[in-house]
Amino acid sequence: MTPAGADWRALAAHAPATVLLSGSTVLWASPDVARFVTAAPADLVGTDVLDLVVDRDRDRAARALARAASRPGERLGPVRVRPRARPDLRVEVVARSRAAEHVVLAVWDVTERLAAERELGHRARHDALTGLPNRALLADRWQRARARARAGTGLRTFVLLCDVDGLKAVNDAFGHRVGDAVIVDVARRLAAEVRPGDTVARVGGDEFVVLVEPVPAEHVQALARRLRRSVVQVAEGARVGLSVGWAEDDPDRSTDAVLAEADARMYEDKRAHRAP
Repeated sequence: MTPAGADWRALAAHAPATVLLSGSTVLWASPDVARFVTAAPADLVGTDVLDLVVDRDRDRAARALARAASRPGERLGPVRVRPRARPDLRVEVVARSRAAEHVVLAVWDVTERLAAERELGHRARHDALTGLPNRALLADRWQRARARARAGTGLRTFVLLCDVDGLKAVNDAFGHRVGDAVIVDVARRLAAEVRPGDTVARVGGDEFVVLVEPVPAEHVQALARRLRRSVVQVAEGARVGLSVGWAEDDPDRSTDAVLAEADARMYEDKRAHRAP
């Protein structure tokens, strides 16, 4: 059903898909709607448009639709629809009041845009080579750990600073491509030794930080020994190892001060376990 006087061809030219509503009841849907839901546009006429929204997004969609009459260009998104044409599909909807009793929805596919935004966000908070958290994400998780510690769990957070021994020799002898492969392998080995919820971050060329919470000191000492054992390998004939120093976190100290304590212990460990 199409109300007289409405130029639906012009409307459809400005949006990938359009839907005309009376209240929340579908009066008309453009052919492009079929790109978003598996139902035929003609079959949507007479149905409640909110039935096309997944349950978790339905209340938010209903509130946006109710505001559309008084707020032209009311935007809702991203939302998930059903039955979806693609499992990963996300759409954004702009609702405009067309008349006293009619609202027009313009619908865009924003799946690729959201994926690109997630990728950019991931890159900003993760190391490009290893995929591990970088300094920014480590700092965020560390502050969250301190907030939990202040809540009083009875156990403490610990920080381990790890330095790869022998990486310069690998780079000098075999080039940075092999050196990068060693770093990636070290990252994988470290991540395999920690518990879910602990953080392994790459903070420098050959430096990693492990944030462990909440545990007794004995656990950290045992973890340091496991980390050392895990990163002894031969890369194209060059041997590498790992020096580890740790410090107990204290929310009343700066994170730099805690890292400095771990760094001092790491250099003690390096001198005691110098790779040949």
